[in-house]
This record gives sequence, structure tokens and C-alpha cells, in this order.
Amino acid sequence: LPGIDSNRIGIMGFSMGGAITLSTAIEANRKLWMGDEKGFAAHAGFYPVAKAILPTIKDGNGPTGAPIIVFCGTDDAYGDGDNVPVLKNLLHIKFNFELIAYEYFGAAHGFNLNAPPITYFDPAAKHFRGHMAYDADATNDSMPKLVDFFRKNLAAR
Repeated sequence: LPGIDSNRIGIMGFSMGGAITLSTAIEANRKLWMGDEKGFAAHAGFYPVAKAILPTIKDGNGPTGAPIIVFCGTDDAYGDGDNVPVLKNLLHIKFNFELIAYEYFGAAHGFNLNAPPITYFDPAAKHFRGHMAYDADATNDSMPKLVDFFRKNLAAR
């Protein structure tokens, strides 16, 4: 489309959508999915099930270079409280890439979903026990950080 600046397109995802967002930040995936086309200019993931991308990074597949921001809770039923710090460290050590990560102490998966807490069976969750709970403090802290991130990285140049 003529009115769209392809240098200013970002992607954001929540939960498995966050995992897809992280996947789009990997250069090998960008080449596979987009060929010679430019990838996304910025990537934002909320509680992104980071364990899904760790094997790809460990195998030596590096980031596209576009900035990545991640928001997660330390009590995430899918392990993001453990896996996001591992991902951040791995990207730094292997590729000298700085993942921006905000971890919210005690926050659960789905911390910005303003709904009653819910616990459910999920084979992908720790101990097969998925859990989501709203956390107003994490939500209120993450939203302005997200907006600032996209404003900075998707601004007209």
C-alpha cells in the first residue's frame, strides 16, 4: 500500500502470540517467511512463552537486529519468570543483543487481562496447571513503557 511505510511496522503479541512475535525477531525466520523483504521494525511480547524460542537461539539463530521488548510476571505458569532472563542472557552472550525485559514480581500469565483469576488444566503449563490473574500494577507500569517503545522505534525519521 502506498501510504504504508514498511520501515515503521511493528508486531506485538500476547502469550503464544508473544512467542510468534519473538519468532519473527529471528533472522533465519525472517528470511524463511519474508525472503528479501524487510522484517518488522520492532517486536513487543507480553508473557511470550519464551521457552518456545530458546532452542532456536541456542542453535545459533540470531536476532534480526530490530529492538525487542518483553513484559512478563515472575509467577507465570508457562515459565516466563524463569525463561525470559535466560533468553535475555543468551541473546547478550551469543549475539551481543540487548533484549529489553520487564519482569513483574508476583505477576501471573495474562497479568493485563482485567478479569477474575482463572486456573485451568494445560499440558503446556508448569505442573499442567495454567493460571491467569490480573495485576493492576504490572498493567499500569507496562502500558506506558510499551507506548514509549513503539513511539521511539516506529517514529518517522
